[in-house]
Amino acid sequence: MATFREIVNFLRTIVPEGMQDSWDNSGVQIGFDKEVERILFALSINESVVEEAKKKDIDMIVTHHPITISPIKYIDERSVPESFYLRLIQENIPVYSMHTNLDVSPFGPTAIIAEKIGLKDVKPIINQKGMPPYGLVGEIEPVSQKLLVKKLCKVFADDLYRIVNYSPEKIVRKVSVCSGSGASLIREVASVSDFFITGDVKYHDAELAIMLGLTVFDAGHFGTEKLFYGKLLKALKERFSEITFLVAESEKSPFEVPDECNGCS
Repeated sequence: MATFREIVNFLRTIVPEGMQDSWDNSGVQIGFDKEVERILFALSINESVVEEAKKKDIDMIVTHHPITISPIKYIDERSVPESFYLRLIQENIPVYSMHTNLDVSPFGPTAIIAEKIGLKDVKPIINQKGMPPYGLVGEIEPVSQKLLVKKLCKVFADDLYRIVNYSPEKIVRKVSVCSGSGASLIREVASVSDFFITGDVKYHDAELAIMLGLTVFDAGHFGTEKLFYGKLLKALKERFSEITFLVAESEKSPFEVPDECNGCS
């Protein structure tokens, strides 16, 4: 049976921790020298994920988002997210997180989205030495925005979408993708593509996109990152066939549309 350290070392070989941004906290969040039979993938550590891990007798959690990014000054059982450290330690459940190092990796959610929509000749949006390769740009078989949006709604099933500068019949040939929060790249994206898939787009970001003639499909932070585990899961299954891998069923986007708003005019 594989141990927590063996699994972590394998993950470090395919997605090195050294690829993370300077402000990030990817890596071991909680560590135990223990054997692992059941691994749970979750985008973040929250109340529902902790409870799910307990109920399903999980031995290890792999997340995209670290439990905390800022340094911890104290731990109080009444504070969140710090209290999750206490609870997971009490349950003997180690946690390993792969955040910005996964974002810039071929194993990450941006690369997964690019593959799912069929991008070709893919390269970093900002292809400059010393710049982290957040976001990818590539060519797509010429398609109308309307048909591309239909495809995206299947890729990001059951999520909330917004679109900026939508022209249903306009033909799309080059698409950029940045999972999570990619609005800071809008100027660079507009210079290399005509359609951008990302999340967390703010009002002034949307205004800028319109001024630059860029169409932006906002599938949300959760929506664009919830598939983060796809390539990791495949690699881990091939290396550790004796382990059972699960994906958190309790996780959902923090945003929802109230039933009262459905059909509002």
